Amino acid sequence: MNFKGINSFQLKWLAIVFMVVDHVNSYFGSQLGFPSWVAWLGRFVAPLFVFLLVEGFRHTRSRAKYAKRLGLAAFVTAIGNVVYQLLTGAYINPLTHQPDYFLFLGPHNIFLTLFLLFCMMWVLATMKQSSVGQKIMLILTFLILLVLTAASEGGIYLIPMMLLMFVFKEEGQRNKLLIGIFVYTMILLALAISSYMQTPVNQSFYDYLTFDNEFMMVTVIPLIALYNGQLGGTNSKWNKYFFYLFYPIHLWIIYVIFYFVR
Repeated sequence: MNFKGINSFQLKWLAIVFMVVDHVNSYFGSQLGFPSWVAWLGRFVAPLFVFLLVEGFRHTRSRAKYAKRLGLAAFVTAIGNVVYQLLTGAYINPLTHQPDYFLFLGPHNIFLTLFLLFCMMWVLATMKQSSVGQKIMLILTFLILLVLTAASEGGIYLIPMMLLMFVFKEEGQRNKLLIGIFVYTMILLALAISSYMQTPVNQSFYDYLTFDNEFMMVTVIPLIALYNGQLGGTNSKWNKYFFYLFYPIHLWIIYVIFYFVR
């Protein structure tokens, strides 16, 4: 049998599995005795979701409906996070005893990041057919979205990823995209090494790199290389909306368990 690559349905499920592993490790890794390198395993997940987002942007029949789904999912996730923080008081910083508003709204809401990245792509795509006056407004809008995205979960690292994937989005440009991702992640590795060498930290180089680990987004490269451009799965509403439901629900379950076992 000839291997025909991996479709987007299979990539999405792979990302879901490792996303759960990553979140479980974040909250229960020390209690479960997970080794430090487990933190590297899930670093491909966010850039892979961004890659699938760019693919969705290219092929969707309605960008407005796509953006609405992402925005609604971000809102529902945020509401659930806020309710949890209010009930548990987990948004109070234990050191300062003051509210940490980042925790109050999160800390996890990848849908918000994806929504903002989608809007950024939409602005970039619209800019090509706009007048000079419209371009000025679109540039201002893009800059506002840039700031908001940088402040969202993982946004500051995912913006360059999105721009690379948006610029080199055609299949014929796949090699350029992979090279761009490799160069970008190696820059992140160099910055992590520099930070370790310049900052007095009481931990080993290995342990530091399992913490400052965004350079491991490089592991998304083979998955993108294997992507065959096919949707895969079935075209049912369950497959379409499963992740929109699974993401917030699995986070809320983790939050509740963590509250009772910490």
